[in-house]
Amino acid sequence: MIDDGESPRHCDELLTDLPASARSTPRRVRDLLTEALDARELDAKPRRAVVADLAEHVELLHADPHPNDECRKLVAHLYAEREGLFTFLLHDGVDATNWRAEQAIRPAVVNRKTSGGNRTWRGAKTQGRVMSLLRTASQQAHVPHFSGRFSLPHQRDQE
Repeated sequence: MIDDGESPRHCDELLTDLPASARSTPRRVRDLLTEALDARELDAKPRRAVVADLAEHVELLHADPHPNDECRKLVAHLYAEREGLFTFLLHDGVDATNWRAEQAIRPAVVNRKTSGGNRTWRGAKTQGRVMSLLRTASQQAHVPHFSGRFSLPHQRDQE
């Protein structure tokens, strides 16, 4: 899955921000990711061949020297994520980007930022579990109904 740290858009930003001597790395990464995104239109067998080719390009890119810290970070991130980077080409139903996941946690992030966050780690864990429960219920088209005393598993263990 392609995240914002290695998206073609991020590569374009690097191309405008980096000195000319360092631009080949984000250009190569952008081209590689664009090729992966374009391969979504292919049938399964050609997609597998593209994945093998792209994986080899990631390995070669990682082996090359990179003149700039930002380039080294970009390639290191790409290399670290190489096992799951092209999953969307191998398995139907897997999104190419993490946009949906980021949108799913957006309400919790907005809540945290507007309320000043949690005061304790226990409160943060509790809020995380409640938000996860509510989001899962929403995705499965269930309306959670709580009656009586509501407690989370970690709270029941302490009673």
